[in-house]
Amino acid sequence: MINATLVTYKNTLRAALRGSLIASGINIAWLFSVEFYLNIVGLPKGFPLAVVLSTGLPILLAALLYVVFVKNFQKGEVMFLVLAAGFTLLSIFPSFEPILPDGNAAPANFALLTVPMHFFAAVIGVYYIIQKR
Repeated sequence: MINATLVTYKNTLRAALRGSLIASGINIAWLFSVEFYLNIVGLPKGFPLAVVLSTGLPILLAALLYVVFVKNFQKGEVMFLVLAAGFTLLSIFPSFEPILPDGNAAPANFALLTVPMHFFAAVIGVYYIIQKR
């Protein structure tokens, strides 16, 4: 059982920022290595920036949600973990769409590129958010 008085916005956001930087770095490394080794072409311009933003921002928002859950619900940490797992699973479905949000066709192997990124961000983000201080 977590002591809710020890969970603060400042500490949790600081941990989430560390996690988002690490997850963003891993996702960028994954992007460039998979793009190179599988010869993925046709990614939208600015895709690396989109990867960094879509990795970091959800982790920071999740940190805020974590604090709210832990401070307001007896089983807030468990609720957060279930919600995080659910959002992670839901987040992979767009990777299998044939059309990207910008209207262009998704490149070959796009799911192989993006699905692991979702799991890297989720696992690393949750780990840093819930780590005991």
